[in-house]
Amino acid sequence: MRVQVSLWGNLRRFVPEGRGSAEMQIADEATIEDLMAEIGAEHEVFAAAVNGKVVALTTRLAPDDRVFLFDHLHGG
Repeated sequence: MRVQVSLWGNLRRFVPEGRGSAEMQIADEATIEDLMAEIGAEHEVFAAAVNGKVVALTTRLAPDDRVFLFDHLHGG
């Protein structure tokens, strides 16, 4: 499935060309933790939001979700 991922602060380095956001193809039923591992940021993310709502990192994603990942500095 495809999701839109936006990364803040130092997490931008995990997106091609440091753009800060990208559309990504991930496995069906993937969680935010799965997404973090896929991009290599599993030890870097402090908080996440999906479609504008702060959620647990164990949250399962759905097609076309907008995922926002925050590092420790930007996580609050």
